[in-house]
Order: sequence, then structure tokens, then C-alpha cells
Amino acid sequence: MADAVNQEVKFDGEEAGAGHAAPGLDLFAAGFLIVLSVVVMVASWMLPVPGELRTAPGLLPFLAGASLCGMAVLLGHSALKRRRAGIVMDPSEARNSAEDRRAAVLAATVAAYILTLQFLAFQVFFTIAGVPFVLSAFEPVTVLALSAIIHVSWRGPLWITVAVSVGWTFLLTLVFQKLFYIPLPGGF
Repeated sequence: MADAVNQEVKFDGEEAGAGHAAPGLDLFAAGFLIVLSVVVMVASWMLPVPGELRTAPGLLPFLAGASLCGMAVLLGHSALKRRRAGIVMDPSEARNSAEDRRAAVLAATVAAYILTLQFLAFQVFFTIAGVPFVLSAFEPVTVLALSAIIHVSWRGPLWITVAVSVGWTFLLTLVFQKLFYIPLPGGF
């Protein structure tokens, strides 16, 4: 029986066989993302707050920018460590056409999602146990787009993909509608 105490567990990323980008590319990406996230945080901080803090229109962009900034700092730190260690990207780890097709499908899905939300708008008002809710174009369009994105990235059973998409979409809907009091796109 193997000694579990001496075994080291190492996280290689979401796609363990994908490898790392060259440290220089990661440093460039980290710098760009830090600048972008700081711009988003400053712009969101400058938005007027008409009510209380939790209804501030800049709250979510500020939190997203801060999160992105933190991840970019970690990416930059990792790239610096790899660069100092002399690690470079192996030319045999170049991208393949299957990855490029998946990236193109992802970009097309996101573009179709955004365009659909721009042009399709409806709202259905209903109540559950006396609590008012609004169903807009956001929910069905997001479930379809998220299902497509997950299916391209992960080849699990379709029913699990759809269940995860429905769950996350309605969780987002509840958080925005009931916690932040922010209407979602597709309903104007």
C-alpha cells in the first residue's frame, strides 16, 4: 500500500494536459488585465449611488474588477516564478486545430448571446408564495448559451449540462432581482 503522507498533490489547471503559456505572454496578459481591472474599478467607483450601497450600479463591476485584478496578480506572480526558473514554452506544445475550433465556437456563442439579448426583449410577471418575480429573455437565452458553452468545453451528459445551466441562471436571477434589485437584460 502506498504511503499517502509522502504523496504530493499538484493542481495543474482546469485542463491538466494544456500546459502553460510562455512566461512573457503571461506577464503581458497579467499587466493588461491589471490595467483593465483598475480602469473598471475606478469607473465603477465614480458612478453615482442613487440609493443605498447594495443598489449602487457600480457595485458588481467593482467586485468583478477587484476579482480580475487579484487573479491577474496571481498570474503575473506565477509567470515571474517560471521565468526566473528558466522555464520556457516547449514548441511541441503549440495549439492544435481542435482547440482553435472550440475557441471559435465559444466566441460565436458569446456574440450570439449578446446580440440575442439586444434584440429579444420580453417580460412575464408572476408571483410565487406572494413574492413577485420577473421572467425576461435573459433566463431562456442564458440557459441556451451556457448549455452550449459547457457542452463545447465538457462532454458530459446533456441533462447535467442543462441542469447546471438552469441552476446557475436562476441563482443569478434571484441574486440580481432580490438582493441587488437590478433588472436583467432582455426585459426592457
